[in-house]
Amino acid sequence: MQERRKWIDVARGLSIVLVVLGHSGNEVIDHYFGWFRMPLFFLVSGLLFKSVMPDKYVAWALKRIRMFMIPYFAYGICIAVLVAAKLRDPLSVPRDLWNLIYGGTVLGGWYGVFWFITCLLLVHLLMGYLTRYSVKVQAAAVLVSYTAAHLVSMTPLAKVDIPWNADVALMAVTFFFLGYTFKAQLAAWLERGTWFIPALLISAAAIVLNKEQIWIFRMDMKMKVYTQPVLDLIVPLACVLVVLQLCYWASRWPVSSVLAFLGTVTISIMYLHIPVNIVLKYGLGLEYGSLVFTLAGVLIPLGAAWIMSKSPLLTLLFLGQQGFGRKEKIRGKLKAAG
Repeated sequence: MQERRKWIDVARGLSIVLVVLGHSGNEVIDHYFGWFRMPLFFLVSGLLFKSVMPDKYVAWALKRIRMFMIPYFAYGICIAVLVAAKLRDPLSVPRDLWNLIYGGTVLGGWYGVFWFITCLLLVHLLMGYLTRYSVKVQAAAVLVSYTAAHLVSMTPLAKVDIPWNADVALMAVTFFFLGYTFKAQLAAWLERGTWFIPALLISAAAIVLNKEQIWIFRMDMKMKVYTQPVLDLIVPLACVLVVLQLCYWASRWPVSSVLAFLGTVTISIMYLHIPVNIVLKYGLGLEYGSLVFTLAGVLIPLGAAWIMSKSPLLTLLFLGQQGFGRKEKIRGKLKAAG
């Protein structure tokens, strides 16, 4: 694995672990990780994004929709059936399916992370369309989106359940665009450690100010909590740069291959870590803290993904193009099955 690719996979692996840990119920962890865990995910996704030719856009968009939405509904339907069995209420299935179709903030509990999938899809579709234009035009469009996102956040519109969290995509595309646009420069900066000290100082200052309650900074992308237009970009970016620099350095160590592998199999962890812990905590009555929550939320979905990877059909439905491990293997398996 090339070093550049490996540090990106390490960052993806770390980001999914941070997402799981952030959902463990620890308010302190959730508060501080909320500053950057979703911006990190969107920015790293942008690093992996490629431009789309205008004449290929429609076909590309349809393929992208299938890639995102087949696992979305596959996991969603399975969870809906499980919830109905637990509630002993078959009528909960159509209600949950309608909520899945609507998406966004109407989804909670068992479906707490599903908003991210549709939001990321919309960001892909928007950015794929924008790549036909110059970087200046792209930047202008992203600036308008960023401004609109804050107008939504600071008005009663923040309480409106917009389908697929489309309003959050206005904010998310900013971090995605930065990852996409500066992927080459970012690799060079990380190699030299250019931004590590400034980013670390900004991050540390923000943490100290919050800890002392001199200035309270909060960011929750799903719930559209971002009301400080300048700092909503500076603080998350500073934290993200610190994390990426650490991932870049860590990628040189063999032990980082564990995180790098997780970075290639995020889909099952994203969808299943909350349902797994709901079953363990409330179904089986187990009591545990953030560490066990994170381990269970990573390892059990990982095991489920490995089992599903043995079936081409289950791979297509639940693992999609990402597969289990390197993409080349899964493509060959799907081709053989077809």
